[in-house]
Amino acid sequence: MQRLVVYEFISLDGRFSDPEGHEMDWVQSDLTAEIEGDIARQYEGVEAFIMGRTTFDSLAGYWPTPAAAGERLVGYMNERAKLVISSTEPNISAWPNSLHVVRDPVEHLRERKTQSVGDLMVIGSGTVVRLLASAGLVDEFRFLLFPVLLGEGKQLFPESTNALAARFSQTSIHQYSNGVVALHYSKSASRSPRS
Repeated sequence: MQRLVVYEFISLDGRFSDPEGHEMDWVQSDLTAEIEGDIARQYEGVEAFIMGRTTFDSLAGYWPTPAAAGERLVGYMNERAKLVISSTEPNISAWPNSLHVVRDPVEHLRERKTQSVGDLMVIGSGTVVRLLASAGLVDEFRFLLFPVLLGEGKQLFPESTNALAARFSQTSIHQYSNGVVALHYSKSASRSPRS
């Protein structure tokens, strides 16, 4: 069985997205060649990306277009399968190798984990992250922590999120020269009690 990994860019105040229209400005300013290289190495082991409709629409408007042709990650983004979890029909023809997960996404991904030859990776998509975490499907969280306070925007786990009774152990930490920190946490064998 392969892992289901959540990979997120996150701010010091727990946000993974700026307000609409400026969602990734704070990431682009600190995305160095070294960080991109590390992202590329992680994407090598990915069989499929998992995302919600909002993330899919945003990324599909860039990665398969000529504007992304010179990007280091373009091959991974376009060649890997994209599994879109959405209650509404996405335009999957806009991005090659995309599939709309129509039936129960939790069961679909639970089965897919047993059949995969590579990791399944959620990118962006806070609603999807919370759904899969609450179902106990997340095996690893990987965060790129950016040294910025956004003050507004979307939080990965807002206060309204139901308590998630799972404990994760830190497996890796790396600080880049610009202050960005890569943090990896894998699911521990035992579950923590609810507080």
